[in-house]
Amino acid sequence: MTERAELKYWVWLTMAFGPANPRKWSALSHYRSVEEAYESISHGDMTWLFPRDFQSVKSASMTAAEKMIEFCGGKKIKLCAFDDPIFPQRFKDINNPPSLLFYIGDISGIDAAPIITAVGTRSPSEYSVEISKRICGELADAGFDIASGFAVGLDSVAHTAALTHGAKTYAVLPCGLLYGYPAENRNAKAVIAKHGAVISEYFPSEKASSTNFKARNRLLSAISLGTLVLQSSRNGGPLSTASFAVSQGKDIFCIPPHELYDDEYGGASELLREGVIPVFDGSDIINEYKGKYPNRLRSEEIKAKIAAAEADIRPKPAPKPKTSQKEKEKAEESAPLIPPPSDLSGAKKDIYDFIRERGEAHLDMLEVGIGDVLELDALLTELELDGLIRSLPGNRFSV
Repeated sequence: MTERAELKYWVWLTMAFGPANPRKWSALSHYRSVEEAYESISHGDMTWLFPRDFQSVKSASMTAAEKMIEFCGGKKIKLCAFDDPIFPQRFKDINNPPSLLFYIGDISGIDAAPIITAVGTRSPSEYSVEISKRICGELADAGFDIASGFAVGLDSVAHTAALTHGAKTYAVLPCGLLYGYPAENRNAKAVIAKHGAVISEYFPSEKASSTNFKARNRLLSAISLGTLVLQSSRNGGPLSTASFAVSQGKDIFCIPPHELYDDEYGGASELLREGVIPVFDGSDIINEYKGKYPNRLRSEEIKAKIAAAEADIRPKPAPKPKTSQKEKEKAEESAPLIPPPSDLSGAKKDIYDFIRERGEAHLDMLEVGIGDVLELDALLTELELDGLIRSLPGNRFSV
């Protein structure tokens, strides 16, 4: 994008209301332009604002907005406002679109591209890793670009498959571009930017939080033609993206569960019951769109690759016998407690210690046992991103 005079007003608006706050659009609807909104509101007219936004609007300033534009320029971060010609229409068409995008790479081709969003758990099975590599690779070979959420686990598998098969890939973040989430993928941003884009609606240094993850998922579903769920438990984050896809009128695909009664695949079972499209290989997705993109999608080539892959299937080693519940409980009782990191303090240490002492804790237990801790969800997310705890199905957490 090129810097335009209007950009600073969109930066101010996003600062005043917050990146994913839908109330900004309600306020803006009463003015002919974002510049007029600034002039009126900055001179004290709060007529069209919700009371909860008064404080943040009063604290925003044009000086801060101009400094933010300068800061992003110094960090090679591009900004694209809602009214910019290259702002993706796919983002404009959703409920509560972003008012401002921060990105590295190139977003100019998003609207014309056949993009599939592929999302999955951060703790996948070996089966899910292998099948996700294969299907995302088939989609890339057929001419699709791949979008995902940049997390460890299957999101990373999807991005890598796109890159290794010569496709573009788009990472949509739940935090600012300069925040090191996740630490394991920090260096991958530059690679993705060369072959697609890394995109966020959050200011560059903003941390990830549970609220941001949920808001981000609406953009993950919006950027693509459809969402492919690679593996998810019944309460997994990928189902949030699928839910947004439904509300946006997008297609939903999922890989059938590897183990029918394993809760780690429970999300797929729920989706299939609701009638989403099962995916056994890339052709199940290709066939949905090859008529719309006849000059881009190479369905015949992918058929030959799928056939070759099926002919190369080799016997897999027998699975290890599952540990009985009694053996698991005995092992847990004898397992030493993990000491907290030395630099952990305050509410985060209290939450960590509470979970560590019990081995596992439900969200309800934490809310009662920890007491009045503000932003409990956000603190749990930060602990999980730091690798200190992990989330389990059913709103449970363990160290």
